[in-house]
Amino acid sequence: MTQTFTPAIGSTGAFRRNWPIIAFLSPAAIVLLLFMAVPMVNSIILSFQSWNGMSPPVWAGLKNYRALFGDRLFLIALGNTAYFTIATVVLQSTIPLLVASMLDSRILGGAIFRTLYFMPVIISLAISGLLWAMIYEPNFGVLNEFLRSIGLGSFTQLWLADRSTVMPSIIAVSVWQSLGFYLVIYYAAMQNIPRELYEAARIDNANALQRLWHVTVPMLRPVIVLVIVLNTIHGIKVFDQIWVMTAGGPNHASDTLGTYLYSTSFGAMGSSNPQLGYATAIAIVILVLSFLLSILQIRLGKRREIEY
Repeated sequence: MTQTFTPAIGSTGAFRRNWPIIAFLSPAAIVLLLFMAVPMVNSIILSFQSWNGMSPPVWAGLKNYRALFGDRLFLIALGNTAYFTIATVVLQSTIPLLVASMLDSRILGGAIFRTLYFMPVIISLAISGLLWAMIYEPNFGVLNEFLRSIGLGSFTQLWLADRSTVMPSIIAVSVWQSLGFYLVIYYAAMQNIPRELYEAARIDNANALQRLWHVTVPMLRPVIVLVIVLNTIHGIKVFDQIWVMTAGGPNHASDTLGTYLYSTSFGAMGSSNPQLGYATAIAIVILVLSFLLSILQIRLGKRREIEY
């Protein structure tokens, strides 16, 4: 009795039906595999090694990760990152929402205001950092000159050279830079809210703040979660503006995980002793924090949607 081989017609038929999808997705999948997945695996391996970029890497096991918790500068950078992230998440999630709500109320010149608010977004982070570094310059900067011109010279500060003002100054720049981006997201989402809800709220004598809290916020809950997640990821990996404006100074007062990673990778403060394995461990910490906090926020957002 002979046995005959029967091909898996079902799987072949499914492939034939889906081959256009596979053909379109394959180039993107290959690019992601080569330029994201493979480097990420290599980075994870490198974080367990000691390497200065020149001599062959040496396996170090968990040495790099254990060293992080005893590194005073890393802990300072972690604290600064937490400070920056919390402040920007709160400010960059609420201020654009308030501005978008005002623009959605059909104020005169709303289109002009939307354009003006969005203009900082098209400026690169490095250029805006240089611009604001000149504005904050204590001797001839625009901000201190303006304060002197209106008789408030006592309020002038060494904005980027004082430990007490450097982080708030950088946070203000971040809020200015990102306002237009999140404003557009909120404003676009508000166009899908039925106007009947606002009319019903007005009939119930709800003021503007009550309409915002009881109508706009519940309807925009998924969008608000998205904005919070984006702000959290940006805050944890922030680098460009801080490096251009202060390079982590003064005395590490504005060092974040991103700036400390960079200075460790290419020689701390100009030294010739790069620690690429240790710096990669810092990068993995940034990745893990971004991933865990994003998942937590998304799940909390979904849970609140179910409750409402």
